Amino acid sequence: MEPRKFTPVELANLLQQAISWMHQLRDHFLPSSVLLDQQQKSQLAPFFPKEVLDRARIADASQSGESIPYPPFYETVRAGGARVVPDAAHLTGIAFINVLVFNRAPTLRTIFHNLVHFTQFAVLGEERVLRVYLETLNEASLWMVVPFEEQAYQMDARFTRDPADVFSVEAEIRDWTRQGRY
Repeated sequence: MEPRKFTPVELANLLQQAISWMHQLRDHFLPSSVLLDQQQKSQLAPFFPKEVLDRARIADASQSGESIPYPPFYETVRAGGARVVPDAAHLTGIAFINVLVFNRAPTLRTIFHNLVHFTQFAVLGEERVLRVYLETLNEASLWMVVPFEEQAYQMDARFTRDPADVFSVEAEIRDWTRQGRY
């Protein structure tokens, strides 16, 4: 059964809930987060702007017995049909703006992936990123086809396949923006 499409008003409400949730979780995990260490920064520096690496913080929720909470607005997103959204309990990590929260000890790859999302927020703004995310879910009903996810998975696969093949994450985000891929 095709899920019912959200109205523009419903999407605007979901967007405000998503932005609020993101800020609340960022503020919650910020005190337990740490800056990237020098080794992480040196390995990631060829790919990310210095400002991103200097502002990014990591919180390993498993160290405090916590986990990434389920977004309360997902119940609304899932209601009325077969929309597929990630289950927070099974997420490896999520970027709450610049605070990258992980359900288990992060690897360089999972840090890279979430730094792509942080860079997307930095370049495009969290409202635009979350709006496109929700609009794509509304139309396609599958979070994996959200262009920001698609891009992050493509980039982290390239990075993992060959870390010596350097590319600029920020430049590629700007390219996708110019090409209208978001």
